[in-house]
Amino acid sequence: MLLLTALGATAQNPIIRDQFTADPTARVFNNKVYLYPSHDIKPPVGQRQDWFCMEDYHVFSSENLTDWKDHGVIVTQNKVPWVRPDSYSMWAPDCVYRNGKYYFYFPSAPAEGGGFAVGVAIADNPEGPFIPEPEPIKGINGIDPCVLLASDGNAYIFWGNGRCAKLKDNMKELADDNPKETVKWGNREMEMIGVSCLKDLPNRQAEGPFAFEYNGNFYLTYPYVRENTEVLAYAMSKNPMGPYEYKGIIMAEHANGCWTNHHSIVNYKDLWYLFYHQNAFSPNDDKRRSAQIEKLYFNPDGTIQEVKPTLRGVG
Repeated sequence: MLLLTALGATAQNPIIRDQFTADPTARVFNNKVYLYPSHDIKPPVGQRQDWFCMEDYHVFSSENLTDWKDHGVIVTQNKVPWVRPDSYSMWAPDCVYRNGKYYFYFPSAPAEGGGFAVGVAIADNPEGPFIPEPEPIKGINGIDPCVLLASDGNAYIFWGNGRCAKLKDNMKELADDNPKETVKWGNREMEMIGVSCLKDLPNRQAEGPFAFEYNGNFYLTYPYVRENTEVLAYAMSKNPMGPYEYKGIIMAEHANGCWTNHHSIVNYKDLWYLFYHQNAFSPNDDKRRSAQIEKLYFNPDGTIQEVKPTLRGVG
């Protein structure tokens, strides 16, 4: 409580203060910013106590980036037909609006097959109620989905360590004309749909891709481990499926040693913002993180200026 009081008197960051909110994906709908983070919780008895633990998703909204309304739980693990019960693996999500519907994409551990899969829940409003599809998206084996609605009229889904594939118009299936490649994992070979956009770029333990388009350029931003903890980096292309050219760092490693970072970038009222997470509310536990915001600036050539984390934020 002392930490909350001290931070509240001088700072805006972290922005959500009654729960842990990691992997914050921000989207603008109906002239508001909607925030779709993952939800870190303390692991219940029987779960690994020193690891990430997530059972559901909330959605928040704000008109001033300072006052946030919690619309409550929109998807929870034991009410999704394909998710393994009590798996506590509902990691970074995304949400987009198309064809009169809101599509919420989320990863989790499937009841069958092992590994991770990505599902979609659909709603008429950005705060829900969201109805999960009975099966995950076929052809996606991984975490951290992000959907780009590109100027070419197509929707592209990115996941894992930068893999990308085109979606069908129904937003629930991968398109039939996606490229395929055979990938080797140790002694195994498997066919994967789409392309690896981070191939040959710095990508050690890369995850959480977030793609957007600005001034004729496509940006693929992502966390990866440069030394011992994650930085936020980015690459640019003229094509949503690449090839991408590495450009540099958006945010360096957290000074307090927080192992992860995860982010989104959004334009709201003609200003650009970086949403990311840190562990200011849990300095001795970097598996319980909190969402923060900073302003973001572009150089004249389209490259991104490095962002420094602050407690003041954008308030």
